[in-house]
Amino acid sequence: MRRRIQLLTLDCALVVAEEGSFLGASRRTGIHHSSLSRRIRDLEHALGTAIFARHPGGVRPTPAGAALLRDLRRVLRDLDGTLATAGTARGQQGDGPTAGPEVSEHVTELLDAVVDFIRSTPDVSLRFVETKRAPQGLS
Repeated sequence: MRRRIQLLTLDCALVVAEEGSFLGASRRTGIHHSSLSRRIRDLEHALGTAIFARHPGGVRPTPAGAALLRDLRRVLRDLDGTLATAGTARGQQGDGPTAGPEVSEHVTELLDAVVDFIRSTPDVSLRFVETKRAPQGLS
């Protein structure tokens, strides 16, 4: 069964483990500590197991959490390698897509800016709405 878990949440779990606390991870990621804690709690609920044992000084991985985090580091390292390979392949093919409709540089820049915004502000949701264009000269 495939679960829908955001990549950001998995990355946050690694940062929490590295920092040993939600507050430290919050400072590092720029995500409010209560939002970060809620992400991890929801992840634990989705997985059906505790990833971290909470204590007054912070958190430490449970045995199940340690195994998960070890595998998660490997998977994300593999994903980074795959994405780097895809980026290299795209660079060898040229700057634009080779099949399908032409994508303007402005659209690509806009999408890159949207992705950067989403990564830097994970507590904000964006919703895009498609509307009919007004005829030129009438807007």
